[in-house]
Amino acid sequence: MEARMKRGTGTRDEDSMTIKSKGETAEETIAEFYKLLEEYDQEISGRLRDVQPEGDEAGEEDED
Repeated sequence: MEARMKRGTGTRDEDSMTIKSKGETAEETIAEFYKLLEEYDQEISGRLRDVQPEGDEAGEEDED
């Protein structure tokens, strides 16, 4: 089973991911998919959102 998702609308605020799961039965495959989706939601998505480009929105870096 495979699902592709995209969050955000602009290139500076956009995350995309693909979740793939496999199992011996459809039930196992679905259970694995939900486990991976929950892991993404709780751990990985927050990390991705914390990664921000340097500088302001115009692409200029702060001068100190």
